[in-house]
Amino acid sequence: MKDNKISKQAKSSNKDGFEIKKHSIHSTNTQNKESKKKANIHQKKIITLALMLIAGVLLGVGIYILVLSLTPKVGKKSVAQVKAEQQKPTNPEVNMLYIPTAGISSEIGEGDIRILDQGRVWHRFPKEGDPTKGGNTILTGHSFVWGYTPKQVKNDSIFYHLADTKVGDSITVHWDKKDYEYKVTEVKTVKPNETSIEAPSKEPKLTIYTCTIGGSADGRVVVIAEPAK
Repeated sequence: MKDNKISKQAKSSNKDGFEIKKHSIHSTNTQNKESKKKANIHQKKIITLALMLIAGVLLGVGIYILVLSLTPKVGKKSVAQVKAEQQKPTNPEVNMLYIPTAGISSEIGEGDIRILDQGRVWHRFPKEGDPTKGGNTILTGHSFVWGYTPKQVKNDSIFYHLADTKVGDSITVHWDKKDYEYKVTEVKTVKPNETSIEAPSKEPKLTIYTCTIGGSADGRVVVIAEPAK
């Protein structure tokens, strides 16, 4: 009887131990599940925040690019501004181009193509002509140039509004301390490989051109003017 009693106690003890162990395992599994659940939630929060940050950066970059692209358009000088700059030049020693209706008031430089990257009008082929000796005075400049700041884009995109020029408009070239007045006789768009606009001329004339807004491969906007009579 005593052995049976001990046996029953042992079985009861084993059963209790099994139950405790079973409960412990269940509790551990529950804790592991909760830990994993919390870890997953935390990970999802981090991913969500990262995606929101990336989206915010991309949105900011997109807005900034839009601002840069619109800068020359909204930053056009008024006719009054250009005329005021013409009447009171910053440096009378510097050659300048003034086209009031296109909002253009820019320094003219001679040299190589790097003149364009300095935000100036480039006097191409000086041997073909200039306001003093006549011939075909050829001036060119960028219509749009990307930059890091709106100011840089505005300053370098000097011929952004050249297409606003109309037949009959006045153009002034300040050259060698003297003003030369011209009247626009033609405004046109040509293919990028059109070189006739740079041909020599026996008669004095002014040829101004730039790339279309579509880029150098798209074409050129050309303004031709003759000395005002």
